[in-house]
Amino acid sequence: MKINPFIFRNYDIRGIYPEDMDEEGVFLIVSVFAELFPDVREVVVARDSRTSSPSLAQAVISALVEQGKDVIDIGLAPDPLFSFATEHYDFDAGITVTASHNSKEYNGLVISVGCRAVCLEVLEEIKTRALKNKECGIEVSPAVKRGGIKKFDPTHDYISFVIPKTKLKRKLKIVFDSGNGAMGFLPEQVFKKLGCETITIFGEPDGNFPNHPPDPYLEENLEHIKREVLTQKADCGFAFDGDGDRVVLIDNNGRRVLEDYCFLLLAKHILKKEKGAIVHGMRISNVFLDQMSKMGVKTFFSVCHHNAVIQKIRQTNAVFGGEITSHYFFPKEYYLADDALFSALKLSEIVSQTDNFAEFIDTFPKIYTSKEMFINVPDDRKFLMIEDLKKYLRKSKVDFIDIDGARINFENGWALARASNTSPYIKIRFEGKTKKDLELIKTKSLKLFEEVGIKP
Repeated sequence: MKINPFIFRNYDIRGIYPEDMDEEGVFLIVSVFAELFPDVREVVVARDSRTSSPSLAQAVISALVEQGKDVIDIGLAPDPLFSFATEHYDFDAGITVTASHNSKEYNGLVISVGCRAVCLEVLEEIKTRALKNKECGIEVSPAVKRGGIKKFDPTHDYISFVIPKTKLKRKLKIVFDSGNGAMGFLPEQVFKKLGCETITIFGEPDGNFPNHPPDPYLEENLEHIKREVLTQKADCGFAFDGDGDRVVLIDNNGRRVLEDYCFLLLAKHILKKEKGAIVHGMRISNVFLDQMSKMGVKTFFSVCHHNAVIQKIRQTNAVFGGEITSHYFFPKEYYLADDALFSALKLSEIVSQTDNFAEFIDTFPKIYTSKEMFINVPDDRKFLMIEDLKKYLRKSKVDFIDIDGARINFENGWALARASNTSPYIKIRFEGKTKKDLELIKTKSLKLFEEVGIKP
């Protein structure tokens, strides 16, 4: 039985299979979860396309059934279908087997109760009990009555739900890259209903991810869709990650549309219909913040994870929120769920309002931002190093925002260092008003980071 303590992260459970977690470990973890929530009766179970997902999903289902829970098994399904099934039919809880955008050797569990992801305190309790049971060889006692299993496909209802919420000014020609992940051909099904011409590349689910890793946030994973958009003379393209909670937009010139621009586009699109606050992550551009300030729109920083953003949206009653890691939320139009396909529908509305989307994007203010730097740091060290950085910055009287990591404020930009919630990395990013400002901020910041041992 494998249960590495470090697979329990701030918002989910994630590690390398089978070194960090295996079927027996997942069975015990889910059994503990079921014991902690006796009032949960019906649980939606889904999985992504990874090669380890079928056996891990079976372990999840077996544990739930043994604990007397009824399983709603939707099988191989992306986050849009998983979240929709859990929310729309008001099931008690949901568990999806996925490692999202991580590489193929990873897998994990995302657990929600009452349509909300379980909090850190719950994950810590599950961790404590599961590790104690493992160490002592204690099994969770089965329920008196076993639960049942119901196969269910929410696809038809999902499509019927999102189509009326999408208004295209003109029909589009769109290329989709599902990256051999769980999204598959679902985007094509939806957009064809809207009268669009669609082309899907890498739509067949394959957990080996033979064409590229399932993370569209990384530029090198977008080469295929960029070429296909140009070849097909498409209006735009959408690339999805392994479980369908991230989407990257490609314009008609085959260029990635900077996520800061996507965020700004979507915020202004929503604000035309709904007035209210906006929630964003720590990596948001000052260009966005300046434009919102000019419009008199209140904005709120959030911890960098989509579950934290959702929580902040609820707290502030915001009309839109998200992160520039391609997560977007539309609380006034849809469930507060991480649905990259619904985000693509909203972005397509904006594209359809232009004759030449690339030319429209070129009118936006220039953003000078660095690529995100990933520094390998073990999970048991990364948060400690960030805390050391914060102490050093306070002692040195440096102006910074400490909501998640340290966003250091400079006169003409900012620098951010934070620990990843999902991987053994510290992530670093810089922005300046000009290219020269960017380089100066990068140089000064790296010297600061080196003072506490954070070295690229």
